[in-house]
Amino acid sequence: MIALWKISRGCATALGTALLVAMTGSAHAQGERISPATVTFRTFALSESTRSLIDDTERTNRELTGQTGDGLVELVTSKPAEGLARIRSRALRFEISVPLGWHVVEDSERLAMFNPSRSVRLICWRVDLAFEGVEDVDKFFVAKGAALRTRYPGIRASSETLADGDRIGLFENVPARKGDKETRVVVDVLTPGKSNVKVAFLMTFGAPASEAEKYLPLLGLIRQSREIKW
Repeated sequence: MIALWKISRGCATALGTALLVAMTGSAHAQGERISPATVTFRTFALSESTRSLIDDTERTNRELTGQTGDGLVELVTSKPAEGLARIRSRALRFEISVPLGWHVVEDSERLAMFNPSRSVRLICWRVDLAFEGVEDVDKFFVAKGAALRTRYPGIRASSETLADGDRIGLFENVPARKGDKETRVVVDVLTPGKSNVKVAFLMTFGAPASEAEKYLPLLGLIRQSREIKW
Protein backbone atom coordinates (compact mmCIF):
# COMPACT_ATOMS: atom_id res chain seq x y z
CA MET A 1 0.00 0.00 0.00
CA ILE A 2 1.24 3.50 -0.83
CA ALA A 3 1.88 5.34 2.44
CA LEU A 4 2.27 9.03 3.21
CA TRP A 5 2.69 9.10 6.97
CA LYS A 6 2.03 6.67 9.79
CA ILE A 7 1.48 7.86 13.34
CA SER A 8 3.21 5.91 16.06
CA ARG A 9 1.27 4.98 19.15
CA GLY A 10 2.00 7.13 22.15
CA CYS A 11 3.50 10.07 20.24
CA ALA A 12 1.42 12.63 22.18
CA THR A 13 4.13 14.02 24.44
CA ALA A 14 4.89 17.32 26.12
CA LEU A 15 6.25 18.51 22.78
CA GLY A 16 2.77 18.08 21.38
CA THR A 17 1.36 20.57 23.87
CA ALA A 18 3.96 23.13 22.88
CA LEU A 19 3.19 22.59 19.22
CA LEU A 20 -0.54 23.29 19.63
CA VAL A 21 0.07 27.03 19.41
CA ALA A 22 2.02 26.61 16.17
CA MET A 23 -0.67 24.39 14.69
CA THR A 24 -3.54 26.76 15.38
CA GLY A 25 -1.83 30.05 14.67
CA SER A 26 -2.66 30.18 10.94
CA ALA A 27 -5.77 28.02 11.07
CA HIS A 28 -8.15 30.35 9.24
CA ALA A 29 -6.79 29.64 5.77
CA GLN A 30 -6.89 25.84 5.57
CA GLY A 31 -10.57 25.42 4.69
CA GLU A 32 -10.19 28.05 1.99
CA ARG A 33 -7.24 26.26 0.43
CA ILE A 34 -9.19 23.05 -0.10
CA SER A 35 -12.38 24.81 -1.18
CA PRO A 36 -13.70 23.36 -4.47
CA ALA A 37 -15.63 26.54 -5.32
CA THR A 38 -13.92 27.06 -8.68
CA VAL A 39 -13.29 23.45 -9.79
CA THR A 40 -15.17 20.24 -10.64
CA PHE A 41 -14.06 16.64 -11.06
CA ARG A 42 -13.83 17.42 -14.76
CA THR A 43 -10.94 19.78 -13.89
CA PHE A 44 -8.87 16.80 -12.72
CA ALA A 45 -10.17 14.03 -15.01
CA LEU A 46 -7.57 12.45 -17.28
CA SER A 47 -9.89 10.14 -19.23
CA GLU A 48 -13.50 9.42 -20.03
CA SER A 49 -12.97 5.73 -19.36
CA THR A 50 -13.15 3.71 -16.14
CA ARG A 51 -10.29 1.43 -17.21
CA SER A 52 -7.84 2.72 -14.59
CA LEU A 53 -10.36 1.79 -11.89
CA ILE A 54 -11.62 -1.61 -13.01
CA ASP A 55 -9.06 -3.25 -15.33
CA ASP A 56 -6.66 -5.43 -13.36
CA THR A 57 -4.60 -6.03 -16.52
CA GLU A 58 -3.80 -2.31 -16.89
CA ARG A 59 -0.07 -1.82 -16.24
CA THR A 60 -0.20 0.21 -13.02
CA ASN A 61 -3.03 -1.88 -11.57
CA ARG A 62 -1.22 -5.09 -12.48
CA GLU A 63 1.92 -3.81 -10.76
CA LEU A 64 0.14 -2.93 -7.54
CA THR A 65 -2.25 -5.84 -7.24
CA GLY A 66 0.40 -8.34 -8.27
CA GLN A 67 3.21 -7.17 -6.01
CA THR A 68 1.45 -5.87 -2.91
CA GLY A 69 -1.74 -7.84 -2.49
CA ASP A 70 -3.86 -4.72 -2.89
CA GLY A 71 -7.11 -5.03 -4.79
CA LEU A 72 -9.23 -2.80 -6.98
CA VAL A 73 -12.33 -1.20 -5.50
CA GLU A 74 -15.98 -1.55 -6.46
CA LEU A 75 -17.21 0.78 -9.20
CA VAL A 76 -20.66 2.11 -8.31
CA THR A 77 -21.28 4.38 -11.28
CA SER A 78 -19.47 6.46 -13.90
CA LYS A 79 -20.35 9.91 -15.21
CA PRO A 80 -17.93 10.73 -18.05
CA ALA A 81 -19.60 14.07 -18.79
CA GLU A 82 -18.80 15.14 -15.24
CA GLY A 83 -15.33 13.57 -15.24
CA LEU A 84 -16.00 11.32 -12.26
CA ALA A 85 -16.66 7.81 -11.09
CA ARG A 86 -18.28 6.76 -7.85
CA ILE A 87 -16.37 4.03 -6.01
CA ARG A 88 -17.07 1.98 -2.87
CA SER A 89 -14.57 0.61 -0.39
CA ARG A 90 -15.73 -2.67 1.10
CA ALA A 91 -12.96 -2.68 3.69
CA LEU A 92 -13.55 0.84 5.00
CA ARG A 93 -17.32 0.98 4.36
CA PHE A 94 -17.48 4.31 2.57
CA GLU A 95 -18.03 5.80 -0.88
CA ILE A 96 -16.35 8.70 -2.66
CA SER A 97 -16.26 10.20 -6.13
CA VAL A 98 -12.89 10.26 -7.89
CA PRO A 99 -11.64 11.77 -11.18
CA LEU A 100 -11.69 9.45 -14.18
CA GLY A 101 -8.22 8.35 -15.26
CA TRP A 102 -6.91 8.09 -11.68
CA HIS A 103 -6.16 4.84 -9.85
CA VAL A 104 -7.69 3.48 -6.64
CA VAL A 105 -6.60 0.37 -4.74
CA GLU A 106 -7.25 -0.90 -1.23
CA ASP A 107 -6.18 -3.52 1.27
CA SER A 108 -7.91 -4.56 4.48
CA GLU A 109 -7.06 -1.29 6.28
CA ARG A 110 -6.48 1.52 3.79
CA LEU A 111 -7.57 2.90 0.45
CA ALA A 112 -5.19 4.75 -1.85
CA MET A 113 -6.08 7.02 -4.77
CA PHE A 114 -3.38 8.51 -6.98
CA ASN A 115 -2.72 10.01 -10.40
CA PRO A 116 -0.75 8.03 -13.02
CA SER A 117 2.57 9.63 -12.01
CA ARG A 118 1.77 8.88 -8.33
CA SER A 119 2.81 12.41 -7.43
CA VAL A 120 -0.64 13.25 -5.99
CA ARG A 121 -1.89 10.73 -3.46
CA LEU A 122 -4.84 10.26 -1.14
CA ILE A 123 -4.87 7.68 1.65
CA CYS A 124 -8.06 6.89 3.59
CA TRP A 125 -8.36 4.82 6.73
CA ARG A 126 -10.22 4.53 10.01
CA VAL A 127 -8.33 5.69 13.08
CA ASP A 128 -8.54 4.05 16.50
CA LEU A 129 -7.65 7.00 18.72
CA ALA A 130 -7.02 4.85 21.77
CA PHE A 131 -4.53 2.75 19.79
CA GLU A 132 -2.81 5.93 18.67
CA GLY A 133 -2.46 6.92 22.32
CA VAL A 134 -4.60 10.08 22.19
CA GLU A 135 -7.89 11.07 23.84
CA ASP A 136 -9.62 12.81 20.95
CA VAL A 137 -9.26 14.07 17.39
CA ASP A 138 -7.71 17.38 18.41
CA LYS A 139 -4.94 15.69 20.37
CA PHE A 140 -4.39 13.41 17.38
CA PHE A 141 -3.34 16.42 15.30
CA VAL A 142 -1.14 17.75 18.07
CA ALA A 143 0.53 14.35 18.34
CA LYS A 144 1.02 14.02 14.60
CA GLY A 145 2.48 17.49 14.30
CA ALA A 146 4.80 16.79 17.21
CA ALA A 147 5.99 13.53 15.71
CA LEU A 148 6.67 15.12 12.33
CA ARG A 149 8.38 18.18 13.77
CA THR A 150 10.62 15.98 15.93
CA ARG A 151 11.72 14.03 12.88
CA TYR A 152 11.68 16.93 10.42
CA PRO A 153 12.14 20.30 12.22
CA GLY A 154 11.49 22.27 9.02
CA ILE A 155 7.84 21.19 8.73
CA ARG A 156 5.21 23.91 9.21
CA ALA A 157 1.95 22.74 10.77
CA SER A 158 -1.44 24.43 11.20
CA SER A 159 -5.00 23.26 11.83
CA GLU A 160 -8.62 24.31 11.64
CA THR A 161 -12.03 23.00 12.71
CA LEU A 162 -14.65 23.33 9.98
CA ALA A 163 -18.30 24.19 10.59
CA ASP A 164 -19.35 20.55 10.11
CA GLY A 165 -16.89 19.34 12.75
CA ASP A 166 -14.17 18.02 10.44
CA ARG A 167 -10.63 18.87 11.52
CA ILE A 168 -8.06 19.90 8.94
CA GLY A 169 -4.35 19.59 9.58
CA LEU A 170 -2.00 21.21 7.07
CA PHE A 171 1.66 20.20 6.92
CA GLU A 172 3.97 22.16 4.62
CA ASN A 173 7.62 21.68 3.67
CA VAL A 174 7.23 17.92 4.12
CA PRO A 175 10.38 16.14 2.87
CA ALA A 176 10.15 14.17 -0.36
CA ARG A 177 9.77 10.43 -0.04
CA LYS A 178 11.22 7.83 -2.38
CA GLY A 179 10.06 8.64 -5.90
CA ASP A 180 9.09 12.24 -5.11
CA LYS A 181 10.95 15.08 -6.79
CA GLU A 182 10.34 17.90 -4.32
CA THR A 183 8.98 18.79 -0.91
CA ARG A 184 5.28 18.22 -0.40
CA VAL A 185 2.16 19.70 1.12
CA VAL A 186 0.16 17.15 3.11
CA VAL A 187 -3.39 17.76 4.35
CA ASP A 188 -5.28 15.61 6.83
CA VAL A 189 -9.07 15.71 7.02
CA LEU A 190 -10.19 13.96 10.20
CA THR A 191 -13.88 13.24 10.71
CA PRO A 192 -14.93 12.28 14.27
CA GLY A 193 -17.10 9.19 14.67
CA LYS A 194 -20.79 9.94 15.02
CA SER A 195 -21.52 7.64 17.95
CA ASN A 196 -18.05 6.73 19.19
CA VAL A 197 -15.62 9.55 19.94
CA LYS A 198 -12.74 7.08 20.10
CA VAL A 199 -12.83 6.42 16.36
CA ALA A 200 -12.45 8.73 13.38
CA PHE A 201 -12.14 8.63 9.61
CA LEU A 202 -8.93 10.07 8.19
CA MET A 203 -8.13 11.24 4.67
CA THR A 204 -4.49 12.18 4.07
CA PHE A 205 -3.84 14.03 0.83
CA GLY A 206 -0.39 14.89 -0.49
CA ALA A 207 0.85 16.85 -3.51
CA PRO A 208 4.15 18.38 -4.69
CA ALA A 209 4.62 21.83 -3.15
CA SER A 210 4.77 23.47 -6.58
CA GLU A 211 1.36 22.02 -7.52
CA ALA A 212 -0.36 22.11 -4.13
CA GLU A 213 -2.72 24.99 -4.90
CA LYS A 214 -3.78 23.26 -8.10
CA TYR A 215 -4.64 19.96 -6.45
CA LEU A 216 -5.82 20.84 -2.91
CA PRO A 217 -9.35 21.71 -4.15
CA LEU A 218 -9.65 18.10 -5.34
CA LEU A 219 -9.52 17.08 -1.70
CA GLY A 220 -12.43 19.43 -1.07
CA LEU A 221 -14.44 17.80 -3.86
CA ILE A 222 -13.76 14.34 -2.50
CA ARG A 223 -14.64 15.43 1.04
CA GLN A 224 -17.99 16.75 -0.16
CA SER A 225 -18.71 13.53 -2.06
CA ARG A 226 -17.93 11.22 0.87
CA GLU A 227 -20.48 8.89 2.45
CA ILE A 228 -19.21 7.03 5.53
CA LYS A 229 -20.99 4.13 7.20
CA TRP A 230 -20.27 4.34 10.90
